[in-house]
Amino acid sequence: MIEEDLIRLRRHFHKFAEPAWMEFLTTAKIIEELKNYKLKIYYGKEIYFNKRIGLPEKSKIDSYKNSIEIPNLEKKDEILDSYTGLIAVLDTKKHGPNIGFRFDIDANELEETDSLGHLPNILDFSSKNSFSMHACGHDAHMSMGIELAKILSKNKDKLKGKIIFIFQPAEEGVRGAYSLMNNPIIDNFDYMVGIHIGMDLNSGEIGVGSHGFLATKKIDIIFKGKASHAGASPEKGHNALLAASSAVLNFNSLAQHSMGKARVNVGKLNAGSGRNIVANRAKIEMEIRGENNQIISYLFDGVKRIIEGSAISYDCSYEIEIKGQAPSLMPYDENFIKNLRKYYKDKSYKIVDGELKGSEDVTYLLNEVKKSGGKSVHFILGSNLKDSHHSEKFDINENDMVRGVNLMVDFVKYIQKIDHIDYERI
Repeated sequence: MIEEDLIRLRRHFHKFAEPAWMEFLTTAKIIEELKNYKLKIYYGKEIYFNKRIGLPEKSKIDSYKNSIEIPNLEKKDEILDSYTGLIAVLDTKKHGPNIGFRFDIDANELEETDSLGHLPNILDFSSKNSFSMHACGHDAHMSMGIELAKILSKNKDKLKGKIIFIFQPAEEGVRGAYSLMNNPIIDNFDYMVGIHIGMDLNSGEIGVGSHGFLATKKIDIIFKGKASHAGASPEKGHNALLAASSAVLNFNSLAQHSMGKARVNVGKLNAGSGRNIVANRAKIEMEIRGENNQIISYLFDGVKRIIEGSAISYDCSYEIEIKGQAPSLMPYDENFIKNLRKYYKDKSYKIVDGELKGSEDVTYLLNEVKKSGGKSVHFILGSNLKDSHHSEKFDINENDMVRGVNLMVDFVKYIQKIDHIDYERI
């Protein structure tokens, strides 16, 4: 049964949760699940046409990959070099629309709760990795993607054009989609679909045409000063800690804009080496978010201006590195979304307003299709969650995954004007 297969997959991915750019077992498992279907599978370096951003420290990657064993795939070494994720193509060899589906595959850098009432603990599928947990639902997303690919592959004779399944790494921190852009394998989509489970919608509800995507940049800043004895010769030092502190305090003046929402947050500040040493190094990890790309440009220009001013004030040098980014979502084709909502309503889905209330790098793919004249949609699949997204107690209602597969199959039927696709629908 489809429900049993979805739960089997979801619990496997949940148990072997892997964070961004370290989805080694995850990538291998998806390939294993799809290799016997009528799909052309691309993976490794061949799917990357942009620089990968926000890679973890090499020592962290090496420590983890040396602790696991993945199947002896042709491009095993490339996967273990953090060229994770894959793209599966169902080519019907018949003229028709190209439809893309994107599913994120990474977990959060979070330790799962040890609460006895937590279902993954009760049923023994909690994460084996103390440094990673599926606390956002990506385990469900890729499970639905695998089932969708299998169903459509079995119905290849009924379909036209190409259907492309993107299993994207590194959504957390908005890193992976940018790295996959400019890829000819995923060019020329006529339609592009994204989906996210939860997001404050209840089980049984779906949002068709999600909104509220904030543009964002994840930024690391390093100030470099000069160490000196804090008691004997403080004047000989250049205090990187003070430069960073000054910048942090001034960043807060940026988060206001008449054109829409603006957010600035410094999540981490590390500096110095000892209480009696003038700090010669400081690192800031921060993010900015904006309702549109103009606000992000305004915020980023302000961040750079403040950093430069702080560095000058304390006679320090600095480096800025973008660790992740995503644009805001371009407006949907209104008639397309309106007609799509009516279609789902007529099929007895419960349609509600779906607001993402954050950032998601699927916007790169959705926007690219819009720019080239295609149409896009993002769904929110309602689910009664046990706790909020990114919580160590996060869990979904697994029964909702079937509804997610159904609505994506129905999307293909709608676009291709097909009355029936064979599978066990619940």
